[in-house]
Amino acid sequence: MNAFDALNIFYREDVISDFLKHCFEDSRDFLNQFLALVNLKIDKNHNYKVINRLGLGKSIGTPDMIIYETNKQVPKIIVIENKLGTGEGVKQTLRYEAELAQHKILRKLGLETAEFHFIFLTLDTTVLPGSSKFKRVHYSSFLNNNFNVNNLTLNRLLEDFKNKLSAFYMPLKNPGNALTKGVSLDTVQRKICWQKILFENFKDKQNFDISWGEVGGAGRNNFLFLISKPNWKSPKPFEANGLEGTFYIHIDTYINLLGESGNTIKDIGIRFETNPYKPRNQIKNLPGYDKFIENKNNFAVLLNSRLKEVIPESKEKRTSLLTAAVPVNQNSLEDSLEDYYKKVKLIEAVIDETLLSIGHI
Repeated sequence: MNAFDALNIFYREDVISDFLKHCFEDSRDFLNQFLALVNLKIDKNHNYKVINRLGLGKSIGTPDMIIYETNKQVPKIIVIENKLGTGEGVKQTLRYEAELAQHKILRKLGLETAEFHFIFLTLDTTVLPGSSKFKRVHYSSFLNNNFNVNNLTLNRLLEDFKNKLSAFYMPLKNPGNALTKGVSLDTVQRKICWQKILFENFKDKQNFDISWGEVGGAGRNNFLFLISKPNWKSPKPFEANGLEGTFYIHIDTYINLLGESGNTIKDIGIRFETNPYKPRNQIKNLPGYDKFIENKNNFAVLLNSRLKEVIPESKEKRTSLLTAAVPVNQNSLEDSLEDYYKKVKLIEAVIDETLLSIGHI
C-alpha cells in the first residue's frame, strides 16, 4: 500500500513540506535538481540549511520553507510557498517578497544581506501566484527527472510520492475523457480539467483577459472562469476616481466541483462590478454608490435589450451585481462547449456595443 494513502497525507501541505525538507537535507543533488527548474544552484563549496514555517509576524505570515546558504558572503535565500489542495491566501506571496519580509528573514537568520529568490510550488497547475517574483514549479516536475535521495527509507517514501503524483496527473492528460467517462476525480483534478478545457477554447482570442479561481461556501465548491477585456474595465481604481465612474464587466462561468454528474456548463453570467471588485456590503455606504448602481442599471437595461435580440433565451438578472444569464446547451460536454464558445462571442459583441452606446469607451 502507498504510504501517503495509508496516512492520508497527500494534501497535507505541512507534512509534505517536512518530507521535502528531509529530501533536500539528505541530498544536495536532489535539491539542485529541484532548483535547476528555476535556474538556481547551490554550489558544492557552500553549505546550506532548510527551515520550515519561519514565522514573520501576523502582518506577514509564515512561509512554508526557506533554504539558505550558510558560509557565503552574499548567500542565496530561497523562499518556497508550497500549495497542494488550496490556492494562495490573500496577497500571501506579495507579503513574502516584500522588503519588510526580507528584512525580517535576514534578522532571524543572522544575516546582513542576501540574494533572494522565490518559488511557488504547486500541485494544481491552474493556480497562479499573486507576486510575479515567485517562479512557478509544478509537482509534475518530480516525474520528469530522475529525482532520488541517499537514505533508503526516504527513497522508498519518495517512490510512493512519485506514484501518487503519477496517479494524480494521469487523467488530466485527457480532461474531456476524464470528465465524461466516469473517471474518479477529486475536486482539484476536476478544477484542472475544466481550466484546461475552457482555456483551450479561447486560446485564439488574444484580446481576452482570462482568469480563474476557486469559490467555496456552505455546501458548495465551484470553479470560476472569468473572461474580460481591457475596454470592459475603468482605467483607474475606484479608490482614486470614486464610485461614480468605476466599472468592471466580465463574463463568468461557475462549474460545480462537488457533483459527479452534470459535466456540462449550465449558464453564462454577465456582471457589472467595481474596479477592483469589492462585495456590495463593502461599498454601499461610500460616496458615489447610488451613481454606481444607476450606471449598473443603465448598462443592464441596454445590454438585455440587445442580448434578447441575438440570444432570445437569455434572462435578465437583477440580483447583486449580476445583469444577465445565458443558458448553455447541456446535452453533452461537446455540445456544451460548442454552444458556450458561440454564445461568449455573441455576448462579447453585445457588451462592446452597450459600452459604446453609454459612452464608457
